[in-house]
Amino acid sequence: MTVISDIVIDIAVLCKEYSSLEIVSNDNHIVHLDEIAISESNFKQVFYSYGDIFGTDSSKSSATVFWDYITFQSPWRTVNGKQFSLLDEIISSAEEDLNVSRNCFTTCSMIELTNEISNIKTLYDIDSKSVLTSLTWTTIISLLRDNTLTKITDDSIISPLLIINIVFKNSNPHVKPTMIKFPFRLESVSLD
Repeated sequence: MTVISDIVIDIAVLCKEYSSLEIVSNDNHIVHLDEIAISESNFKQVFYSYGDIFGTDSSKSSATVFWDYITFQSPWRTVNGKQFSLLDEIISSAEEDLNVSRNCFTTCSMIELTNEISNIKTLYDIDSKSVLTSLTWTTIISLLRDNTLTKITDDSIISPLLIINIVFKNSNPHVKPTMIKFPFRLESVSLD
């Protein structure tokens, strides 16, 4: 049996603008989360619940069966095997961009940011209207067919890496956006 797993497709970009960090007295930061194994059926239920169009159904946000796939929280999200913290990543990126310690941010702006980011526990906590662009499921299958035609044998398993990108922007022009990449490794995909 041949496993074809070298296919990587960015399938969506969501955006969330968060409160400005102010200092007392144009590139993105990119965070690659560790791969998340998921079945095609679960992936489609989570991210293509409306059929061919990418979108999340917030009514499923409390479904614990999907929690492992959609959460930003540790221990489910890691970077190179280490615990991931969305709040710490955003604050660290701002510190780097502004060339100051988080101790230099006003107490008020830190509390606002902490409240705002701490309320984002899952991908469902980002408004589905925040989708900037995405691929349809039909387009993904078409891309997989085009990229695997020469590699497929009768016993091939197609196991692509589909990436959902979440961009966190700040209104402070000196703070670069932070992009969090959720890589989903589909265990197998039917090209029918």
